[in-house]
Amino acid sequence: MNINQIKYLAVISMLCDHIAYAFLPSSSTIYMVMRLFGRIAAPSMCFVLAQGFMHTSNRKKYFIRLFVFALISQLPFSYFGFGSYTGPMGNVIFTLACAFAIMAVIENINKIGRVPAIVAIVLLLFLSMLSDWLVFAPMFTLSIYLNRNSKDRQALGYLIVSLISFAAGTYFAIKNGQIWQYQFWQLGTVLVIPIIYAYNGKPGSKASFNKWFFYVFYPAHLMILGILCWDYSFAI
Repeated sequence: MNINQIKYLAVISMLCDHIAYAFLPSSSTIYMVMRLFGRIAAPSMCFVLAQGFMHTSNRKKYFIRLFVFALISQLPFSYFGFGSYTGPMGNVIFTLACAFAIMAVIENINKIGRVPAIVAIVLLLFLSMLSDWLVFAPMFTLSIYLNRNSKDRQALGYLIVSLISFAAGTYFAIKNGQIWQYQFWQLGTVLVIPIIYAYNGKPGSKASFNKWFFYVFYPAHLMILGILCWDYSFAI
């Protein structure tokens, strides 16, 4: 699989995840299946982000693009998730921007200095806690970036983060009085491991459409689903 193919798989996965989240009862089988598949989306984006960081010709532009579209996506994200334009957390592109910045700090640790770099990484992880996917998006990203010379180590590191993510989701579900078995779909993150091995190291077509489609799709589909959910109450 090339990067474009992984991106489009992430888009399909994300759409399934958000449709289930917005419109289906959480105890239904179809909900769990769709959200299981939907867990591919964010970690796949982390995988693409790590590859982009390593291969982009202009990291400054890449980061600015992430930050700008995080700002653009915030209102649709808040409305979709909370029915309000003032949601309590940031969207996943903010989290990806934090992950990108962490990779930049790690790469320049000798220039920055070990102590300032550690402080910067801690602050960036704290910022990621305020957005979707919390610290897990940076952890998924780092499991790929730090093990870039070995797919086996990437898969192992990624699996460990996936299990930690599942354990955290299960813990908070139990703490909030929910049935823990309903969190089984969180294990869908492990479905990214075959993608790690299937990646062929190629970007795919460099057409502008492939570059910009995800950035436009993310806020657009959130806004549409948010309107359908909150304004028209299509939930089953």
